[in-house]
Amino acid sequence: MEVADRGGDPRPARSARAQLSLAPSYAVLCAVQAGIVLTARPTTNERASNRLLLAAVVLPAAALGAGVAVLRLAAGGPHALALVGAIGTPLLAGAGRRRLPLAAALWLVAWLTHGLARETAEIALIALAVMTVARLASRIAPAWSIAAGLVAIAAVDLVLVWGIRQVQPATTALHHASLPAPAGHTVPALQDATFGSATMGWLDLLAPALVGTIARARLRAAAATGLAAGAFGLFLFVTSTVPATVPVLAGLAWAGADRGHLRRPCQPRRARVGPRVVGRRPA
Repeated sequence: MEVADRGGDPRPARSARAQLSLAPSYAVLCAVQAGIVLTARPTTNERASNRLLLAAVVLPAAALGAGVAVLRLAAGGPHALALVGAIGTPLLAGAGRRRLPLAAALWLVAWLTHGLARETAEIALIALAVMTVARLASRIAPAWSIAAGLVAIAAVDLVLVWGIRQVQPATTALHHASLPAPAGHTVPALQDATFGSATMGWLDLLAPALVGTIARARLRAAAATGLAAGAFGLFLFVTSTVPATVPVLAGLAWAGADRGHLRRPCQPRRARVGPRVVGRRPA
């Protein structure tokens, strides 16, 4: 959703963080996007239904628009969404027996530490959470509709960031939303992914996770995503905010090179099994 300079962040949980300039901060987040593409597990589920096509295409972009509307129009919107992130992210990150100990350890690090160590743990929790969401989406939606949904997200992101310019004030309000501080330690801020002076939204990390679940050439898709994100960062010389879901389309383009993979989940199993041809052996 957003990449913006966060110099002078007054939020107590991050006031003690190391001062890191925008360029290396943004580079780290680009690497995170590429790493998520590479790490997200692809699905081979063939039970996805075409009836979910509309939901897969429309819902992600609608969620982006609805989130911005809540942040801009509802007085308690930023606080409510920050609480949703603080509670929902660890639950999604720890889904599964293998992930639960890792998610718990990351949450403790994010709760008890400060600075870049805290921010690294927070980003890792969000990365695990978005990979869970992406895998669930890939189980119920056709791969090609997920690809169409990614294009829709990027288009809406472009309009909101550079068209009507509603994203920056909305995400700034969300970023600075207050959270409880039991035992003097503020609850990890998991409503956005902040590292140093740069911030990305949840959908900016969910988008590469979705690419990873439908990609066959994940390494190539990850490299394309990281390089495109880095090149897209050149716009930060002329604007403080860029739509960070757009570079993910480069990874999608490389991931979609195997078009047969994008079509297969949309076809019934029986449709792909042709009639058996039985011939007689010549005498």
